[in-house]
This record gives sequence, C-alpha cells and structure tokens, in this order.
Amino acid sequence: MTRIPYPDPDTLSAEKREVLSGASGRVLNVSRMAMHAPDPLWSAQRRLGRATVYEATLDARLRELLILRVAYLSNSEYELFHHLRIAETAGVTPAQADAMRTGDLSALTPDERTLTDFVTEVVRDVSPSDATLAAARAAFGIPLLFEMLVLIGGYMLTARVAALGGVELDAVPVTGWTS
Repeated sequence: MTRIPYPDPDTLSAEKREVLSGASGRVLNVSRMAMHAPDPLWSAQRRLGRATVYEATLDARLRELLILRVAYLSNSEYELFHHLRIAETAGVTPAQADAMRTGDLSALTPDERTLTDFVTEVVRDVSPSDATLAAARAAFGIPLLFEMLVLIGGYMLTARVAALGGVELDAVPVTGWTS
C-alpha cells in the first residue's frame, strides 16, 4: 500500500488523464504518483525524463551503470526493480551491476570507475572532488559531464518520488526503452 494515495484521475488535468489512458504507452506507478505535482512542473519533469532516455548521448550501458549507482545510493528498490533488467539489456554484466551495489570497482574499466566515482561523489557530496572532476572531464568531456549531472538529478528525483509516495512495484519490470 502506498504512503500517499495515487491521484484521483477525475481531479487531474486533461493532459494527465490522457497519459493515464495509456494511449502513449505504459504508465508506471512512479509516473502516476508524480502526477500530484502541479501541471507545469509535472510536464517539465516528464519532458526531461523522456529527453534523458531518448535524446541523451551517453552510451546506454554507461547510462544504466549511472542509474544503478544512483538507485543503490538512494536505496531505491523501485528503480532497481526496473533498471537491473534494463541494464542487462544494455549490456551491463552481473559483475558490473554488483559493483554499483558494493562500490568495489575492480571489475570495471577505467572509464566505468571514473563514472562511478563521479556519480558517488555527486550523490553523496553534491560536487565531485577536483581529482574526480578532472578524471571525468578527461574521460567524457564537459557536455557529457552535464548530461550525467542531469541524469543523476533526474534519477535522484525519481527515487525520492517513489520513496515519499511509497510507490508500489509495477507488476512487470521495464526491460528496455522504446519510443
């Protein structure tokens, strides 16, 4: 049972009701819970979420490593339920996924270690150390650093929406992204 009830569809805007109808695809429980947000904020968050999936330039496998690390650091069972499967589809190995859980980075490539350090420090400390920033900048370049920052923030938000609302796991996990 949720900590906060899902919004009553009869009280939602036409745009939110259209999304709930499923006409544009599956509606996840966390998306339903997020509909409590005022329409302008909900709409902006939805556009940002779609952009991070369909318009991001970070390699899908690295993106899923990033998301898994955020999910583990946020203790987000909801995100892990979906993204462990998506990560597998994107080519993340069980050893790499486990490294996101444990923080033991020995099974990772240098770029994967740099990404993991960057994510960990941004989530825990708000900003990475100078050494981690320099390594991430050298490995990924400035545009990808900011893309990674947006992804981190977006998935931290999703984890917190799920936790605040006590969002129930969906019946079936997402296994990959479709447009």
